Amino acid sequence: MKMLFTYVLELTLFLLTFQFFFGAVTHGQFTNSEISDVGKILRAMAENFKSKIDEEFSLIVQFDIKDKKESWHVIVEKGHKVAIGKGPHKQARFFLFTTTDTLRLIYEGKITAMTAAAKAKGSDYAPLDIKLAEDLEFTPEVRAQLYTFLQHFFNVSVPEKILLGEEYSRVIHGGHCIPLYYSPGFRSAWYLLRKGEKLNEPGDTDPFPQALIFIEGEGFAKIGNKTIRVKAGESYYIPPNSDHVVWTNSDKPLVFIWLAWGKELK
Repeated sequence: MKMLFTYVLELTLFLLTFQFFFGAVTHGQFTNSEISDVGKILRAMAENFKSKIDEEFSLIVQFDIKDKKESWHVIVEKGHKVAIGKGPHKQARFFLFTTTDTLRLIYEGKITAMTAAAKAKGSDYAPLDIKLAEDLEFTPEVRAQLYTFLQHFFNVSVPEKILLGEEYSRVIHGGHCIPLYYSPGFRSAWYLLRKGEKLNEPGDTDPFPQALIFIEGEGFAKIGNKTIRVKAGESYYIPPNSDHVVWTNSDKPLVFIWLAWGKELK
């Protein structure tokens, strides 16, 4: 009888562990009513985030949930400690303004935090708006912290997955965009352009090198002073300080990966 009890106990613990792990992978931890609970969503994200950060990583982030008119905060301490609390926090470095619906969509993987926060310019609207603490300078170290938090706190899939498609994107710089991976000195994004849409305008230049990798469709690109036809299976280098305008006249979308790198890219 004792052996049977031990076996049942071990089996129960195994199933609970299995359910917790794969529940996080498939975003299936909550019922429909629980998915709108900000605290439950943030705690699930926090639990997943612990295994992704370095031993020395520490940060405090405040969430302001506009539709509920309430604040929450995330405290990340050295030693992989992540805690969630309700209310504002005076030592927060980053302030994130969003809604319950946006947070739920991010949790379900239907939009990434980077996509929700993306802007072509500072005055643009974003479903996930970000502000720094008043006395905080946006140094490379602070930027790296923000990238780490945005890319890894919100993504609860294991391994991390980003869904690519127009339905998961937002229009940034004139094209349907999904930012992929950012770190100081490197950026990448997925783009989709439809007929009549244009990525950038003449005169939109950057002081760092870039590349376009076309993976679907065909269209046109103006790189520097030259206009060329582009199609899937081709990649083009964009020198620093060069025009880079992309568009398509086709009824089928033009899809490509954008890369940028260099010391000028903080």
